Amino acid sequence: MYPLAEGEQLLWSGRPQRYVRRYRDRHYYVTVGILLLAAAGVTAALDLNNWAMIGWIVVLSLVLTSGLERNRERRGFIAVTTYLVTDRRLIFVSDSPPGIEFRWVQLTDLRPPRVRDHGDGTGTIDFHPTVTEWLRDQGFRSRPAWYPILPELMAVPDAAQVAELIARNASRAPVVG
Repeated sequence: MYPLAEGEQLLWSGRPQRYVRRYRDRHYYVTVGILLLAAAGVTAALDLNNWAMIGWIVVLSLVLTSGLERNRERRGFIAVTTYLVTDRRLIFVSDSPPGIEFRWVQLTDLRPPRVRDHGDGTGTIDFHPTVTEWLRDQGFRSRPAWYPILPELMAVPDAAQVAELIARNASRAPVVG
């Protein structure tokens, strides 16, 4: 079922133990709140009528609800994801009703892993994303398979050992065709 290449060895597999909220999941709501306050200030300063304020509220409410949907989609995606660490790649398997989707990143293409401990025996592993990668990830949607992902292993047990396993094999991982 999993897309292992010939001679590729599975070293670890696991699933997220829970959904972890991050700052970048909440910043969208903070931004909308600031825009709403700014719109109220502009409306009051320019002495616009109440209809202009109602228009701002409607538009920003639509933006806010799209953010709620974005987080709901992300939570659903995380719930059906399995992580695989092989001697060559980091593989993400999403087994949802439309079908199984496989995405992977070569270990040689990853930066050194960073672990954030959640204090409950789980941790999140990421790979020091750049600002550009982080901003691209903000527009999370169910994406086509060719769309690049921001690799992250969320709320996995024994995250420090998994990160060490990835780091150890990254330097000697042959490229999969």
